[in-house]
Order: sequence, then C-alpha cells, then structure tokens
Amino acid sequence: MNYHPLVIYFTVGALVFAYGAYFLYFTILKRSNFVFYYALTNHAMATVFSILAVLTGLTVAGTQYVQQKAPFIFLFPHKWLGIALMGYTLLTFVILWIKQRDMGRKLGIAFSFLGLGLSLAVLIFGWLLRLIFF
Repeated sequence: MNYHPLVIYFTVGALVFAYGAYFLYFTILKRSNFVFYYALTNHAMATVFSILAVLTGLTVAGTQYVQQKAPFIFLFPHKWLGIALMGYTLLTFVILWIKQRDMGRKLGIAFSFLGLGLSLAVLIFGWLLRLIFF
C-alpha cells in the first residue's frame, strides 16, 4: 500500500505552519512565546514525518509502475528536493532547539523563507507528477 501521499501531505502541512509561525514570530510577534513553541512543536512532528516521507517516497519510486509512467524530468527534482527538505528540516530543528528564542531575527526570517520555499517546491513537483501522470 502506498502511504507516501498521506505522510507527505501531513509533513508539508506541518512544515508550512511551522515555518509560517517562525516567520510571524521573528517579524512581528517576538514577544509571543506561544507562537514560537507552536512552531517548534510542528517542526518536531514534521522532522519525524519527513524521514518517513522520504523512506516511503523512495519505496514508491522503486516500483515498476512509477518508473514506467513518471518522466525523469519531474521525478528527479521531486526526489532530491524531498531529500533536501528532510535534511533542512533536521538541521533547522536542531539549531532552533538549541538556540530557542535567542536566535537572531535575520537568521530566523531566512530559515522560515527557505523552509517555506523548499516545502512548496516539493509539494508543487509532487502535484505535477500526480496530476499529469497518475
């Protein structure tokens, strides 16, 4: 059974909410503890699920049906963007867990923009694959 869509939608949703909350925290809501810890909680859940999403995605990519239907031009960037998103999620979670609320404003905004961009890129390439070829 293919669990990849279920896992990846939950992961990307949690990451979009986490990076969006980080952006709000580091721009206009610096005094709100709730916003930061909401983002950190979503980030922690997404860290676990991003590993599962990559593992289930690599399993699905190895099936014969996907290899026959999906072109390399869409599958290759989606796979490597997913792996990059997993690595970025792990790295930023460790940094934000250690620094917590003491992280600089510019670095926090940069983390949130790059995380949102990677999350949306993975989602867009995944939807292109799903809508066009499956």
